[in-house]
Amino acid sequence: MVYEHGGDIYRNKVRLDFSVNTNPLGMSENVKKAIAENIEQFGIYPDAMCVNLRNAIAEKEQVGVDNVLCSNGAAEMIFAVVRAVMPKKSLLLAPTFSEYERALKSVGSQICYYYLKEENDFELQDDFIDYLDDIDMVFICNPNNPVGKIADKKTAQHIAEVCGERKIVCVFDECFMDLSDGYSMKEKVPVIKAFTKTYAMAGLRLGYMIADTDFVCDVQRQLPMWNVSAAAQIGGITAINDNDYLEKGKKIIREEREFLMGELKNLGFKVFNSDVNFILFKGSVGLDKSLLKREILIRNCGNFNGLDEGFYRIAVKKHDENAEFIRELGDICG
Repeated sequence: MVYEHGGDIYRNKVRLDFSVNTNPLGMSENVKKAIAENIEQFGIYPDAMCVNLRNAIAEKEQVGVDNVLCSNGAAEMIFAVVRAVMPKKSLLLAPTFSEYERALKSVGSQICYYYLKEENDFELQDDFIDYLDDIDMVFICNPNNPVGKIADKKTAQHIAEVCGERKIVCVFDECFMDLSDGYSMKEKVPVIKAFTKTYAMAGLRLGYMIADTDFVCDVQRQLPMWNVSAAAQIGGITAINDNDYLEKGKKIIREEREFLMGELKNLGFKVFNSDVNFILFKGSVGLDKSLLKREILIRNCGNFNGLDEGFYRIAVKKHDENAEFIRELGDICG
């Protein structure tokens, strides 16, 4: 079994974890309190329909409650969406989040790739539509992980329109969008989001999709009953109503992202512009191992399709942690 993501603190001695790109504030104290106060509910089955949670999400997203479907994290939703569509031929960005590929391979879909180019700062270009011939399904991670860029809005809308005209199922993964100042495609295509990144609730496993009611019903049939725990539902309802927490997190991200990008450039690294709470940069092969000796974990991006060894992703954290990371990195660079 091979683990392909960040956050592998269970097999490494880690003092500073920059490999996981969640809200730098960590889980809200209000969420922790709500879960603790409702612990008696964990002895009974959770609401299989997630009614209260879906109502809270619908109000926040300004959509109908029947347009919302909840899951055990975004990854479960990705697999369920793929099973609902059963695409024969699919198109993915490269590099991008690896779970789309895993889900598509699990149903035997032929996968084609649109390779983002380093000379374009790995940004999505208008010629993406030239790759849509005979395609049944498209996943677009926006903002894209591990790159950190939000696609140009006109480009995204054009892709959605062309996919609609050609009856291609186009899904936008917006798991990082609420930590940016970007836009949503929820009025045009199915959109997947997660509480993992926005509210730093990775261990509770909670994701959701916004889509038209027919597609919601199709995907729901692919999900098991009681897939969202009582703890996740309580935490989700509390988190999504905590506007101060989210705005505070976004402010930290904006300020600290600029600090980290500037310091990385000063140390001589090639840094790619980011719109969110993580940064892709290019350094020497083995840099992650040197940092791990100092108990600092970063994401080696060498296993992303479209990237080589020497590409790394770091999370934007609070200033004290960011400053310590830069000090340690500067010491390594000499």
